[in-house]
Amino acid sequence: MTNILVVDDEVGVCCVIQHLLVREGYAVTALTDGRQALDVVARSDFAAALIDLNLADIDGNDVIRAARAARPNMPIVMMSGMVLESDHGMPESLGLSARVQRLHRLAKPFKPKDLAQLMREILTPDEAFAPARMQCRQ
Repeated sequence: MTNILVVDDEVGVCCVIQHLLVREGYAVTALTDGRQALDVVARSDFAAALIDLNLADIDGNDVIRAARAARPNMPIVMMSGMVLESDHGMPESLGLSARVQRLHRLAKPFKPKDLAQLMREILTPDEAFAPARMQCRQ
């Protein structure tokens, strides 16, 4: 079963996201403490992480950086109830595609179908990013 990390300091939001993802067939580790998330992301293997940018105890960007350091290829979804339209800090502003960096945005509130679709998109292998396959002829 695909394990997803969810980090949001709002218990209600964390529970709703966990419920939605479990309903879609994912295993979920949901945390409301950003500092605990730093420890968990360093020692656990996740297929993807959804991390709120505005955590109460620590900057969500610190958790994102730790997740990226621990799991360089793991898709990360930045969540926020604040406006996420600014390109500040996004891979596109650095001339890189979000798909290559595996960094995505999700504005709260969101619709359950939007979360499900995003998770399918980021967890579906993309042939363009798969390792090259060599074919030998005999």
